[in-house]
Amino acid sequence: MSTAAPPRTESQQGLFGLLLLVILAGIIGVFLGTDDMEVVRAGVILSMLTIVSLVLFWRVSRSDPQGARLLTVLLVSFVFKLLMGAFRHYGGLLADAYAYDAAGQGFASRWLMRGEWPEHLLTFGTPFVKLLVALAYYATGVTFGGVTILWAWFGLLGMLFFHLAFSTAFPHGNRRLYTLLIFLYPSMLLWTSSLGKDALVIMFLGMAAYGVARLQQRLGFVGLWWLAFGVSGAFMIRPHVVGVFLVAFGASALILPIRAGLMTPIVRLAGVAILVGLSIIVVLSASDYAGVEELGAESVLESISSRQEQSERGGSAFEQVDVRSPLGLAMAVPTILFRPFPWEAHNTYALVASLEGLGLLALIFFRRRSVAAAISTMFRNSYVLFISVYILLFIFFFSAIGNFGIIARQRASQLYPFIFMWVAFMAPRLTEKTDAGGERHP
Repeated sequence: MSTAAPPRTESQQGLFGLLLLVILAGIIGVFLGTDDMEVVRAGVILSMLTIVSLVLFWRVSRSDPQGARLLTVLLVSFVFKLLMGAFRHYGGLLADAYAYDAAGQGFASRWLMRGEWPEHLLTFGTPFVKLLVALAYYATGVTFGGVTILWAWFGLLGMLFFHLAFSTAFPHGNRRLYTLLIFLYPSMLLWTSSLGKDALVIMFLGMAAYGVARLQQRLGFVGLWWLAFGVSGAFMIRPHVVGVFLVAFGASALILPIRAGLMTPIVRLAGVAILVGLSIIVVLSASDYAGVEELGAESVLESISSRQEQSERGGSAFEQVDVRSPLGLAMAVPTILFRPFPWEAHNTYALVASLEGLGLLALIFFRRRSVAAAISTMFRNSYVLFISVYILLFIFFFSAIGNFGIIARQRASQLYPFIFMWVAFMAPRLTEKTDAGGERHP
């Protein structure tokens, strides 16, 4: 009987995947069965992305130990992201998306259609996203629904790259848990499912994180390519986050094992020098973007204090902690990770976010042995050091935000994928102990 169970499980997963494809086909049919050209274009984009996704998901799942289970989760996540995009549309959570849509239409018609290049849009942040929207409209024609689907797919692609990064960096990790978290966590599905910065950021950060994982396993072109491409893309959208990313990568490179014989010290010093140089360039650019006049500690703290005052507005605003003291820095950890708490929620969306924060707190508590195992290997595992430094620096700098809505959006795409690596981490020694003694995984 035990030998017959796996085939039944695979058959059930295959039938479930087929059902999802039928649902996708139905959605595509609705888009294509109308006279509205914008809707038809959205249907064409969805059809093309579905075909690309099926090929991509099949190739990835074929080489993954989870196999059909991973393929099913990927298809479920794809459908959920489409539903989340619709939810944001009908739930009134697309204020920024409409602004990008209007700007993209204007730039596409005023410049791109006439063969002119809007050079003033090649700057950090919002202008660059508007340029990408304009390029999309130039290629496909104006279709807000289609570009929303495309951006949601970008977000899913970023999740896939984080999955590959985790699988590469932690071959003994709990892949099943990380797969479920990275592809099905509610806030990640929600905030990366529509037109905006979040979907792009998680895509580029996922590529860069995968590049780091590849490079720390073996120096090669593939790892360098994904790191460079991911860092470059994220740099154009949120340079301050890339500054944090590169500093964390530089710190992890200090303990990265390098085997080059007598040239090992020279190779290590050269690599660290290059990383330091890149980090300085990125941090200087990020400081200009963030309005920090000098890179001294006092200037940075003053900038954080100023941003706290600016963001403490609106219905989701709150009085932020002061990270200039050790106690304040410690208090920033639960603020960035878990707040708002239920008693701080003043509307339905905030209440949902608070329940999710409590869920993450419970998950970390339940997986506390895994988190502790990850932290204990920080100075022996370069990738654990990388994600740990990134998490701590992210919490420090984003403590400047005094608005629950902004925190909930940005931590979903820029912090949670790294937190989930802690949660799903499993040290090789613990794995061997579990396999030999039959004990439960941490």
